[in-house]
Amino acid sequence: MLMLLGDLSRGVTRSRLLISQLRCKDLECPSSCQKPLKTCKDDARKQSLWYTAVATTESILRSINVRGCRDKIELYCDETSGVQTIVLVCFNSTQFILANVDKDKIRNNLREYSKEPRLAGTKQDADLAKKIQSDWIANGLDEVHMATYDVLLSFPNTTTPNLIQIKNVTSGQIISETKPYEVALTPAENNSNVVPPFNAFSPAGDVTGDLVYVNYGTVEDFMYVTTNLSFNLTGTIVIARYGKIFRGDKVENAQHFNAAGVILYSDPRDFSTHNVKPYPNSWWLPGTGIQRGTVYGDGDIQTPLYPSTYYANRIPVEKVALQKIPCQPIGYEDAYQLLGKVRLIVNNYIKVKPVYNVIGYIKGREEPDRYVLIGNHHDAWVFGAVDPLSGTASVTEITRVFGQMLKKGHRPRRTLVFCSWDAEEPGLIGSIEWVEDHLKVLLQRGVAYLNMDSSATSNFTLAIGTSPLLQDAIYEAAKHVPSQDPSFATMYDMWLHRPRSNKSNLQEPQLTYSLGSGSDMAAFYQRAGISSIDMVMTYDEANIPISTYPLYHSSYETFYAFDAFIDPGFTATAAITKLMAILAINLADSELLPMKVERYSRAIYDAYATLATHYRDLWQSKGVDIESLDSAVHNFSLAAKAFQEQLDNISKSLSGSPLLQRMINDKLMQLERAFLDPEGLPGRPDQKHMMFAPSQFDSYIDNSFPGIVDTMFQIEHGSDKWDQLKQQVYIATYTIQSAVFTLQGLGL
Repeated sequence: MLMLLGDLSRGVTRSRLLISQLRCKDLECPSSCQKPLKTCKDDARKQSLWYTAVATTESILRSINVRGCRDKIELYCDETSGVQTIVLVCFNSTQFILANVDKDKIRNNLREYSKEPRLAGTKQDADLAKKIQSDWIANGLDEVHMATYDVLLSFPNTTTPNLIQIKNVTSGQIISETKPYEVALTPAENNSNVVPPFNAFSPAGDVTGDLVYVNYGTVEDFMYVTTNLSFNLTGTIVIARYGKIFRGDKVENAQHFNAAGVILYSDPRDFSTHNVKPYPNSWWLPGTGIQRGTVYGDGDIQTPLYPSTYYANRIPVEKVALQKIPCQPIGYEDAYQLLGKVRLIVNNYIKVKPVYNVIGYIKGREEPDRYVLIGNHHDAWVFGAVDPLSGTASVTEITRVFGQMLKKGHRPRRTLVFCSWDAEEPGLIGSIEWVEDHLKVLLQRGVAYLNMDSSATSNFTLAIGTSPLLQDAIYEAAKHVPSQDPSFATMYDMWLHRPRSNKSNLQEPQLTYSLGSGSDMAAFYQRAGISSIDMVMTYDEANIPISTYPLYHSSYETFYAFDAFIDPGFTATAAITKLMAILAINLADSELLPMKVERYSRAIYDAYATLATHYRDLWQSKGVDIESLDSAVHNFSLAAKAFQEQLDNISKSLSGSPLLQRMINDKLMQLERAFLDPEGLPGRPDQKHMMFAPSQFDSYIDNSFPGIVDTMFQIEHGSDKWDQLKQQVYIATYTIQSAVFTLQGLGL
């Protein structure tokens, strides 16, 4: 005879259960059932009975819809009674993650990973990649390998460091010059592998000119200096403070206004305070601190749009499109000294070097050809204890917890792919080359990409950028994670009551649909059209209005700084690690993907309403076809509503219809791809998402309807771009209508 027992979470409960009474609970295994029974699969004579019983029981269990667990059916033979027993292994992955993510292990990971500088292309960076590979193998992933690419990287000259000299205007005599290195303020920074501060991919150069202050170096700042102040910047060296926009855009703007060179510095108004002593006494930047960073765009500069494989056809080094004027960062202690005529000397060089991505898998049990990807990069400008290695430490802990799940017998429905990227800091190079290398597969099989550039830059609240499709999945996961602050029950509650801005009376936690191009989700979202998320624990931006945490990309971003000032006790780091893990397993295990199309239609409607309010009359006067765009936005709202209503009506019957599940999931997965245009945005063929993409004038942030918004920016600043605007309105209309077809029945 057959008897059904409940094997719930951690052991087998020996009491009989009627199928109608079966529920998923998190029960401790009684001591009487710690010894496993011999499985019938070990007895060849009972194979047929086993398969028949399992198939029958799976059908019954689907019909009663056991919720809150991931179930597996096994048939056991009791040697003494001769009774064949069907066991439901009911695994609550959420509870398992909450119980097993260990903040001390994350802390130990971070201490180990950040003990040396990890500049891309150096031995120390390669050593860390090998260490991560070893850790992930030990944690029990099915497979872990290196994906290596030879790419062009930029380095400072350590024998003749970059410097800035102040010269006497009359005699030309050197009055003073900047320091080549940051001062070591704790023993950790006194490391011979620390390279001098530089801006990657700034060309070498030696220029002298009058110094002109241009605030943050935005287009508006340059226009103010040249137009309002009537100042000719030709041949000058401009000095701009970090913040507001991507540093490479500051250099691009300086080139446009014919400056000879650029100096970047961290202004104390943005990165320090007079009320608190700076590092090593707090997280505020000292005057000797210098922010490094790239001034180049994205990917390997020699193989644009294609992977830098061994067989790649590369653009010769002498023909690559680097910035044309030199740029160098300094600290505000040196910035105080600058005035009059200065000499800027940059001795950077470029060289092809191997970079090492670490890729690990847990293969899906039912849909191994559908991929949920989790990523972070491991290269850093110096020690990188915040950016990126706090995130690396968290991702490694997630691999350990998921490896433990495998040992417990739980394998996710879809394949989980863990990614540790190299060379993110010089321009997202490792992730972009890998996406380019696997683009055809990712377009067909990628479900979602979850990015954690850093796990925490502080411990106040969550900062999350996401595709609208994944908004509800994030909220649902956050409701299960206890808050790092005991004043709130869950991360969702904490996040709702601690918005990043001054907004009040929010009905839901504040997030953004702006993913930008500041981290490794960019290629997945912009080139493969994979719905993506980027998350971090951050500071109270309403009361600390700074563009980034103060020690960002300096040699003072050490384990000591993270442990003492960023997240003492690692409670916020552990909480966001749990959130990422639960979100990943929900995406990997849910029969129906937890994606809400009506969120997308609302996001597009709201963004378009803002545009139409500002520009409708102007566009109509210029013959722009706004009526067709109106219609497409309306059609998408109707299609999203109809799709959701249809899904609600049939959801109860989906468990017994795997092909119908697959069809619906494919529509959800492919919806994001509908917004891609193969030609990309004007002048930016690598940016293909027509609804959300980095601004042409600040690649750190996204624009909604980016082709339209960027073109209007140029028109408003004097360019005759009306024909381009008409084309961008047409393309936006086309991609939205393509999304409508994606959601409809046959779509034809």
